[in-house]
Amino acid sequence: MSIKTLRKRIALVAVSALGVGLLSVAPASAAGETAASTLYVASAASATGAADTASLVEANMKSVGWISKTSTNGTAVGATGFTLTGGLAGTAVVFSGAKIAFGSGSAATASSHLGVVVTGGTLSGITNVDAGADAPTVELNGSATTAVHHSDTDNSTEFFGGVFNVSAAAGSTATISLFGGTGITGLSTATNGALLATWTFTVASASASGVYSASQSTVTTQAAVTKGTVAAGTNAFDNTDRIANGSVGIIYMELDDAYAANITSGAVSASATNGATVKIANAAADTGAEAYAATASFDTLATATAEMYVYVNQPVANTAGSTTVTLTLDGATVGTKTLNWNGDIASITVLGSSKTTFANGVTQADCTAGAPSLAGSAANIVYVVKDAAGNAVTLSASPTVTGATGALVGATVTSGTSATAANGCVRQTSALGYGVQTMLVPATSLQGAGTYKLRVQNSAGVNIDSAEQKATVSNGSTDKFTASWDKATYAPGELATLTIKIQDAYGNLMAAGTPLTGLALAVASGFTAVGTACANTSLVDSAGVVTCQYAAGNTEGAYSFSIDLDTGTTQAATVGALNVKNTTAAVSNAEVLAAIVKLIASINKQIRALQKSLRR
Repeated sequence: MSIKTLRKRIALVAVSALGVGLLSVAPASAAGETAASTLYVASAASATGAADTASLVEANMKSVGWISKTSTNGTAVGATGFTLTGGLAGTAVVFSGAKIAFGSGSAATASSHLGVVVTGGTLSGITNVDAGADAPTVELNGSATTAVHHSDTDNSTEFFGGVFNVSAAAGSTATISLFGGTGITGLSTATNGALLATWTFTVASASASGVYSASQSTVTTQAAVTKGTVAAGTNAFDNTDRIANGSVGIIYMELDDAYAANITSGAVSASATNGATVKIANAAADTGAEAYAATASFDTLATATAEMYVYVNQPVANTAGSTTVTLTLDGATVGTKTLNWNGDIASITVLGSSKTTFANGVTQADCTAGAPSLAGSAANIVYVVKDAAGNAVTLSASPTVTGATGALVGATVTSGTSATAANGCVRQTSALGYGVQTMLVPATSLQGAGTYKLRVQNSAGVNIDSAEQKATVSNGSTDKFTASWDKATYAPGELATLTIKIQDAYGNLMAAGTPLTGLALAVASGFTAVGTACANTSLVDSAGVVTCQYAAGNTEGAYSFSIDLDTGTTQAATVGALNVKNTTAAVSNAEVLAAIVKLIASINKQIRALQKSLRR
C-alpha cells in the first residue's frame, strides 16, 4: 500500500470516528473543474433522477429540480450552470425536493480552506478532487448542513463539491454559502473566513411554476424606432410619447411566473386594431427586419422567450391615428397597450413670441464658430409644426426661408436640427415639433421693412409655408437713442418706468437683442431700482426698447437723473428731474386762508350780480 493511499484511509477513519458521514476522495481529473474561490451550481437537468457531481467537471455536472436563475448576479458557464464569487449573492428558483450539484475550488496554497453551510436542506456526496500529489481532507457535520475542505500540503489546486438536497417547503427558501480563509480549521469554524458567495433558492410549487404572474411580468411600451432599427429598450414603465409619422411603435414583454422565473413555453400572440400591423420578435433574433415584416394585424410566436418585442406599424400611412394592441399567452390576455401616431406635416406657424426686428450681417459662422454679431440675436424665430389633426410633430430637417421681400431678400435661417448650438444660436428642437431659429440677413446695405415665410416639406415632398411675417432689418450700430419716463411726478412708493429706445442711422429700430452698449445711467437716491436694473448688457426687444422700473421714496422733493448711451452720432445725455409728492399731505394754514379769500370774493361777485338783475 502506498503512503498516499494510507494517508487517505487514515483521514477517512478519523472523520468517521468523529461521528461525521463517510466522505469520498476522488482521484484527480481533467481540467474544467470550478475555479478557485467560486461557488458553481449546476442548472443542467439530470436524465437519471439523481444529481451528478461528475468529478466536479462543470460541463458534466447535473441537477434535479432546477427551474431558473432570477438574479443579475451569477455568471453563466455555457448552458450548464452559474458561478458566483467576490462575496456576491445570487437567486434562483427550484422545485421542492431539488438536488443541486455544486462545486468550488481552492487556490494552490496550503492555507486555502473552504467551508460550506446550507439552510433548508442537507449536503451529501461531498467530494474532493486533488490535482496534486497529496490528498486533502474534508469534514461533514452530523446534521449534514456544514462541510469543510482542508487544503493539502503540496500547494496544488484542489476541487471540492457535492449535492445540496433541498428540503424546504414550497414558498420558502433554502441557501448555500461558501466561505474561505485560514481561520477555517474545522466544522465549528466553517464560517471563520471571507464570505465568497451565497445562492438563495426559492422553492416553487409545481402548480405556480411556469404560470403567468402579472405582478412579476413586464409588458410596457418603449421609445419608438425608425423603421428598420433594432428595438432594445427594456424600461419597466410605459413610454406615452406620441409616435412620429412613419416610425414604429415598440412593446417590450418579459413574462414571468410567481417566482420571477422566465416563462419560456406557450404561444404568444399580438393583435392590433384600426389596421395597424404587428410582428412579435424574439430578442435574440431581432435584426430590425421584423419591422418591415409586419404585414398583418395579428401575429404569433410559437414559443415564448425570455424577452420579446412587438413591432407595431402606423395604422394609416401619413395620418394621425391610434391602435390598441392586445397581447396573449396561450389565449389569455397578458396586456393591452394603446399607441398614438402623429400624421404628416400639414402646417407651420410662426409664433407671436418671435422677434420682428433683425440685425443685418449675422451669419451661420457666427452661430457655429464664434460669438454672434449681436449678443441677443440668437433664437429670434419661434415656430411650431403640426399635422392635420393639430398635433405638434417632430421634424427631421430645419425649416427654410421663402417668399422674402424688401430688406429680407436673401435671408436664411440657421441650419441643422441640434437642440442647441455653439454660442447661444439655438437651432431646431425636434421635441414636439417646436423649434427656434436665428434669422441670418446678408451683410449688405439692406435695411428697413421686409417680409418672409418659413417653409417645411412633408413626407411627399410637398412644400408647406407659414403665413407671411412682417419684420424690420437694422443696419449698423446704434445711431441714436431716446429716454423717457411714464410720468413727471410720483406718489411715495409708486413705480416709475423708464423707457430707452434705440435706432440705427436710418431710423429703424435696432434688432431685438441689441445691447445698450455704453449705457451711463444715474438716478438720484430718491428712486430705487426694482427688479433687473438697466445696464449696458440689457437687450432691447422687438420694439427697440428696454424698460426698467424704480420705486419712488417716501421723502417729497425733486430728484435728478442722467441717461447717456454710445451712439454713432454725437448725442447729449438726457437729463431732468423727477418729483415725489404726497397727494394726501395735510393742508397748510396759508392754503386755508387763500381758499377762504377766494370763496368770499366769489360770494361778493354773486351778490353784486343778483343786485344788478333786481334793479332792471
